[in-house]
Amino acid sequence: MRFHNLPESNDRLVRSGLFVKGEGGFTLVEVIMALMVLGLVLVAAFSTVTQALQTVETSRDYARVAQILQSEMEDLRTMSWSALEAQQTTDAGEVSIDLTTEFNDAFGARYQAYRLIEDRHSNQKQATIRVEWNDARGNARAKQTVSWFTENGLHDYYYRSF
Repeated sequence: MRFHNLPESNDRLVRSGLFVKGEGGFTLVEVIMALMVLGLVLVAAFSTVTQALQTVETSRDYARVAQILQSEMEDLRTMSWSALEAQQTTDAGEVSIDLTTEFNDAFGARYQAYRLIEDRHSNQKQATIRVEWNDARGNARAKQTVSWFTENGLHDYYYRSF
């Protein structure tokens, strides 16, 4: 195979695998630009992964807090009226709730739960359960749930309303 417009000496260089001046390759500017683009892509990818991991951790926190709120409210719902009155807070305001040992072993003291039970009417009480924690970024967060209880329960009201 003969290359056109090349002197005889260059023809041997091309056949031996050596490049002839002016043939192929990238300039220094092209290489630097490619590295800059690659760097920007990698920074964006790592930033996205970091944000995604923080979002997952935040979702886990909210799921755990929802479980705490639901569990504590269900504990109150299973109590008799007299037991609920015994749990009622007077002038002290909110009282701290001790979470289960298994939960504390798994998550430490990251979540703090509080309960407030107040009279609303002669035979009604309002129970508020609040949970506080610090998120992955160190920001203070809090969620709460509120429920009302009556002395004879909802079923009694429903059946006597007819």
